[in-house]
Amino acid sequence: MTQVENEPQATVLCVDDEPSILKSLQRLFIGKPVNLQLATSGAEALEIMAKMPIHVIISDMRMPQMNGAQFLSEAAKLQPNSYRILMTGYADLASTVAAINIGKIHRYVQKPWDNAELVALVDEGLQYFRLIIANKQLTAKVAKQNKQLKELNHNLENLVEQRTNQLVRTINQVKSLLAERETENSAILEVLYNIISINPQLSGDYARCVAKTSLQLAQMAKLDDGLCHTIEQAGLYCELGKLSFSTTLLEKPMHKIVGAELNSYLKHPQLAEDILRPAVHLQPMIEVILHQYEKFNGSGEPTQLAGRTIPVGSRILAVARDFWGLLFKQLNPRDMSHDEAYEFLKRQQGNTYDPDVITLLGELIKRNKKVAEAEPSNEGLTVDQVHVGMKLKRNLYNSRQMLMLPKGHVITQDSIDKLRQYLLSHREVLRLVVE
Repeated sequence: MTQVENEPQATVLCVDDEPSILKSLQRLFIGKPVNLQLATSGAEALEIMAKMPIHVIISDMRMPQMNGAQFLSEAAKLQPNSYRILMTGYADLASTVAAINIGKIHRYVQKPWDNAELVALVDEGLQYFRLIIANKQLTAKVAKQNKQLKELNHNLENLVEQRTNQLVRTINQVKSLLAERETENSAILEVLYNIISINPQLSGDYARCVAKTSLQLAQMAKLDDGLCHTIEQAGLYCELGKLSFSTTLLEKPMHKIVGAELNSYLKHPQLAEDILRPAVHLQPMIEVILHQYEKFNGSGEPTQLAGRTIPVGSRILAVARDFWGLLFKQLNPRDMSHDEAYEFLKRQQGNTYDPDVITLLGELIKRNKKVAEAEPSNEGLTVDQVHVGMKLKRNLYNSRQMLMLPKGHVITQDSIDKLRQYLLSHREVLRLVVE
């Protein structure tokens, strides 16, 4: 027997001239979520109904003065929404049908009754009662709203204009909040990049090269702009987890790391996931970083994904990461050209790398021999040459490859003043490439 949360306790009225029957019904509903009322006659039951709402009525058919059919007929007039159950010992079907018509009952039960069946009928009656009440409430609500709508139609044009203006203001507020949140999110990532770049054992140049090559390969694979941006970010922060490594481990190139140290080294994507876990909005980027050491043949880390079950961003990142790892002599001690690095990776396609991504890398090298090397540092304007309102076309980095201002930043007097203060304490030249 169910009870709707926050709903007042349902009331069940049992009517029978035999006290033993009423006691049996009383025992049946002990512990059930109902308020049980008992009456020994139809007249007594009607008095109870005059004082309180009744959800379900269980009435015997054979009673003196007023039989069950007559009582239920009167009960239907007094509280038409009550669910009416007739209990009869009659074997005559015609008498039962006549009682149904007179008493307007919903269900009948023959004596002796089955306890489980009777409880189920009461539960059904409660559901019916709730449905009737909900329908009436809904009908009343619709009628009220229709009345309000008719009233509003008298001044509909003015109301629509007010609502439209309110909606425009709300949308503008949301856009402003989203822009602020995006700025905050970008600032957090810029700080993370600077932490990587300032670490003497890591390289901002390497991170930027991996990011740019990852972006180029994603664009060549014709992925959507949002996913391309995610993969580019993953390339920039793919080494974030290494910040937890000891200096001894960080100083070793990867080709010299073996055994237990290698196992620890390959855990850095999972450490990056731990670092970035609170940033729920970065989950797509985290996923790409986490699976960067999965291998195409299913023997990688951390979950042994294989083939195209590996996220496409992770497959792209793995190629870009190791391509630049070879050029930075992290994976191999000898100097390599772009073509030599490509051939080195190509020999492992199908095992470590996705053959399709290796093919894209080959096309990229043919198209542009420099692939994704850092932008020339002698391009752009000096701080004294820029003015308020100019917009950065590229990120502005200092000599240690730390990010000073992001691409798209609109120059303000405050940003000029801060750059000048920086130049007073650092002997270097900053070049700003503007649109």
